[in-house]
Amino acid sequence: MKKILYTILASISLTACAHAPAGGDTDNVMIAETETGAVRVVWMGTAGLYVTDGETGLYIDPFVSRYGLLKVGLGFGLNPEHDLIDKWIKITGGAGASAVLVGHSHYDHAMDAPYFAARTGAVIAGSESTANVARGAGLPEEKIRVIADGKQMAIGKFTAAFIKSVHSPALFGRIPWQGEITEPLRPPVSASAYREGGTYAIVLAHPKGTLLHYGSAGIKLGSLDNVSADVVFLSLGGRKDTPSLLTHVVTPVHAARVIPIHFDDFFAPLDARFSHLIGVNMEEFQRSMAESPEIGVSFPPIGRETILFQ
Repeated sequence: MKKILYTILASISLTACAHAPAGGDTDNVMIAETETGAVRVVWMGTAGLYVTDGETGLYIDPFVSRYGLLKVGLGFGLNPEHDLIDKWIKITGGAGASAVLVGHSHYDHAMDAPYFAARTGAVIAGSESTANVARGAGLPEEKIRVIADGKQMAIGKFTAAFIKSVHSPALFGRIPWQGEITEPLRPPVSASAYREGGTYAIVLAHPKGTLLHYGSAGIKLGSLDNVSADVVFLSLGGRKDTPSLLTHVVTPVHAARVIPIHFDDFFAPLDARFSHLIGVNMEEFQRSMAESPEIGVSFPPIGRETILFQ
């Protein structure tokens, strides 16, 4: 019983939100009209992104197999939802994606990632734990890239760099589901089998602009001192407070804009009306951002393509 309770609490703590801004509704998912040469992004919910410049596309932490809290918390075996993966490849326009980048190996970041790679022919890049998720999904070694701190990957005109970070201590000051995945992980397995495996921020540079994907709200002092980014996709779940993230994540990279991610209810289906978890103080976030007017804030809706850089 104690283990089940911990699992449920860990599930809740992976991300949380109290109030969503306008525009978070997913009832009418659509793709915006494209602009030649622009870098465009689709938020897929949680920390998932599809980014493209019209020539090259890539996914970051794609996750669409959203099981209910009880099934996750009680340790049921979870299978990636292949029909949903196919649907979201179509929604994002990512059939020809070149890469799938994974910031850490919790199930809401890594479970679906190798299947996006398999469907699109992309390589998958992440920690050794993520590599074992990919091996369990049947991906061949030539499609798997194990990353290290500061390691860069050229992906068309994009350059991706993985920066060692830390997961937020979201559960009573503890990081949920710590540890490594040491052998190929074959579904169905419980959510808790997807161990964190180390956490990385991802810097994605392009001639049009640079984004920082900060998929967990932990803070590693000094890790971003040599990084520059125009936009930060900032995870809000499990954060200590917003000023700390602004001080140690946004300000060091000199970002002009913050786009919050990982604040939606990932225990609800993506085709349901937008909803959110209990626990994260969005009023505090919005108040803190209002006190930093030099930093813009955007809330792109799930499933709609928006222009990031042009």
